[in-house]
Amino acid sequence: MRKLTVYTLDQIDHLVQPAEFQDATLTSPALSIFTDFRTSNPMLLDADTKAVEAEEMMRQEHSWLKLVVDRQQEMVGILSSDHFTSQYLMQHVSKAVKAKDLTVADLMRPRDAVMALSYQQIQHCTIGDVLHTLQQKGEAYCVVIDRDSHQIRGIISAREISNRLHIKPLKIEKTPALLNMFDRMYA
Repeated sequence: MRKLTVYTLDQIDHLVQPAEFQDATLTSPALSIFTDFRTSNPMLLDADTKAVEAEEMMRQEHSWLKLVVDRQQEMVGILSSDHFTSQYLMQHVSKAVKAKDLTVADLMRPRDAVMALSYQQIQHCTIGDVLHTLQQKGEAYCVVIDRDSHQIRGIISAREISNRLHIKPLKIEKTPALLNMFDRMYA
């Protein structure tokens, strides 16, 4: 067995994050911007967590996107910081449900409304291909599924791509539902 040298941290040693590096371009492999749950734990929230608690947690953790899980730890949806805007919250508040009583499950995007790309597909495409697909579909993020093993393998977000490529945040607008229906009919 090899003996390793142990060091102490110097004052000039700083914490790095992926956005600090200039190693990704639109022609880089899509796998380079994919958060792989085989090597990184997904950021999770329980579905029954109070929305006000979730918002505070996400703010403190500097996260803008979390997978929502049920008691069996299966993904039931995704919650983004965009779900905490006053306009979005007002859509979910009623005389019967007060804002303080909303849960993550009330605000999340349900699993069946989350777009997915296959792991097998992104192995052979570029960051530009993924970004184009997200923009075309009007989605700020998507999960990555392994269709062979039926696993939710990871997540890709346009925000993370923008950070890694050092470009201004992309404005992704949701395609109106009627246009989506026509796309499916004539695809």
